[in-house]
Amino acid sequence: MQTWKAAGLAAALVVGLGLVTTLPGQAQGPKKTDLSVGFVDLGLVTEQIKQTDSWRNELKKFEDTKARLRDEIDGLTKVRYLTKAEREEYKNLRAKPKASDSEKERIGKLERKSEDMDQEYMQLGQTEKLSDQQIARVKELKDVRERALAELQTEAENRAQQLQGIEAGVLDTLQKKVLQAVEKVSQNKGLGIVFDRSTVLFGGVDLTPDVLKQLK
Repeated sequence: MQTWKAAGLAAALVVGLGLVTTLPGQAQGPKKTDLSVGFVDLGLVTEQIKQTDSWRNELKKFEDTKARLRDEIDGLTKVRYLTKAEREEYKNLRAKPKASDSEKERIGKLERKSEDMDQEYMQLGQTEKLSDQQIARVKELKDVRERALAELQTEAENRAQQLQGIEAGVLDTLQKKVLQAVEKVSQNKGLGIVFDRSTVLFGGVDLTPDVLKQLK
């Protein structure tokens, strides 16, 4: 999965907790927030999280989904030139627990159809002089190929977007957990501002160990 963008997350980690002022003669209100600066080593936190079983489970689900979507595209590529009726027939034949010899032969024929059509198109393209019938066939094959490739492109883009959405969801959930842990630790320590370790040159309070404990 993608590495967190430190700049974006660092900006999100700037926790402004606010101040409560008390006018002279008024009762003392809530304790003012200390504006000391804290920092968290997000790289270390990320590496620690990646060692957990929950992260490994999320990663496995992501990889399983990616493999499934890739298999779907491979399957669509194999039957790219089949008509709607042929695809339905192919799907039903493949779904049978035990296909007969004739059904297996039909499955093979349907699976070979797209490759056969590509081969025919290439052979006709290499023919010096085509008959009217062959010219019409070339046009037919060209239309089928262009339509099929456009459909495949759309299907691939849809699955890519689906995969990106899943990945973004996993990272968003993880980021929220980290931010909640950082906020709680910073409040407990009375810190008003927290940065990523990579943006701090010197000074500040290292909250990393406490954030890791909070996440556990």
